[in-house]
Amino acid sequence: MPLLRILLLAFPLLELASLIVLGQEVGVGWTLFWVLFTGVAGLMLIQRSGWGMLQRLQQQMLVNRSPQAVLKSGMWGVLAGVLLAFPGLVSDALAVPCLIMMLLHRGGGSGPDDDNGGGPRTYRQGEFTIIEGEWQAGDPQQPEDPGRLNRP
Repeated sequence: MPLLRILLLAFPLLELASLIVLGQEVGVGWTLFWVLFTGVAGLMLIQRSGWGMLQRLQQQMLVNRSPQAVLKSGMWGVLAGVLLAFPGLVSDALAVPCLIMMLLHRGGGSGPDDDNGGGPRTYRQGEFTIIEGEWQAGDPQQPEDPGRLNRP
């Protein structure tokens, strides 16, 4: 636990030191431009990822599919946006892998091998539709528990 506290205290100091070095190397104007540009880009990414994630989440729920792939993509986008919005070069460097992960998870949820949770999987093989799942014979006239809807 003390290591985490030291890292949390050292991170802003490392960001400040990286900005000072950048300012000395390329100039204060370009450093301010970089900080403002990445901050605006981060906020736009948070907004775009958040709204896009909500819309794709609603679409997945309407077709009764697991929203896991949508949540993964959205999570990486929001995390990358937060890291970009935080001023400093270290957080910007940490945002790059998050952006890559967001792009890798962008198209998830479309094939039979997707890791999107439970439920039956449906796919076509030739002219046949294959639905993987469990089936159990039962009497449709006789419900399992007739009073299940009348419980308080």
